[in-house]
Parts: sequence; C-alpha cells; structure tokens
Amino acid sequence: MAEPEATKQTFKGSCHCGKIRYAAALALSKPPVAQRCNCTMCLKQGYTTIRITADDFTLISPENKAQVQNYKMKSNSNNNINKYFCGTCGIHCWSEGEFEFQGVKYPLFTINILTLDQPQEGLELSDFKIMYSDGRNDNWAAGSRDTPWPGGCI
Repeated sequence: MAEPEATKQTFKGSCHCGKIRYAAALALSKPPVAQRCNCTMCLKQGYTTIRITADDFTLISPENKAQVQNYKMKSNSNNNINKYFCGTCGIHCWSEGEFEFQGVKYPLFTINILTLDQPQEGLELSDFKIMYSDGRNDNWAAGSRDTPWPGGCI
C-alpha cells in the first residue's frame, strides 16, 4: 500500500538581515528529507535543499526577484540554474532554472532549508534526514545516499 502524500504546510523563510522574505508550501515527509551536493557551488555555500515547485514559493520581499541578487551558475553541462541571494548579507535563499539529465531537460526549483525561519510550528530543522548527491562528478545517475560522496561534507 502506498504511503499517503504529505499535506502541504506553508512556512516562512528569510535571509539573515531580513531583506529577502518568502513563504513556501512544503509537503514534508516523516522524517523530512533534504539534499546536499558535493559540487563546488553547493559545498562552498553550505547549501542544503529541498525541491518544490515554483508555484509553491511566494516572494514576500522585496517586491520581485529582479530586486534580488542572482548568480547564474556556470557549468560544463547544459544546465541553466540561477541562485538567488541577498546583496546585503550574502545569504542564498533559493535556486531556479532547469537541468539536463540523460538528454532530457527538467525544471528545478529549490529552497535552502537553512533559510527557513526557526522556530515555526510543524518545522524542526534537526528532524531533517540529509541525503547526498555527487554533483561534483555529474554522477546524478547514482542517485542519493545517506553518506557524503568524496569531497562532500556532513
């Protein structure tokens, strides 16, 4: 019998200084699962993500994402990913774009769970199970595992 799908609950998030504020509707499993990647970008940022849809994300402030700093990732693949961060405090809050896997393009929208405000009813960051991907080697076909890949960090 299939597990029932988790009900979405809206949580607030922000950068450190509060210039960026957002709401995200999350369907958290028990335990909730987040992802860490060992690519140089995610590793150097300490980025810990969950994937959501763009429709489940609402930017509260500033008024629109054109007012948020954006770093367009450069990669040797056909990925088109933008990482949005605060120009004041430097905290990366979310990423969006598309990536290619085995010749097929997929939409990507992730939030950095470390920017979810604490405390919030129904959300405890220490409950998250962290899974690890080998993005450094574009080894996406290997999937995720529960220990860091070489070059990664807990």
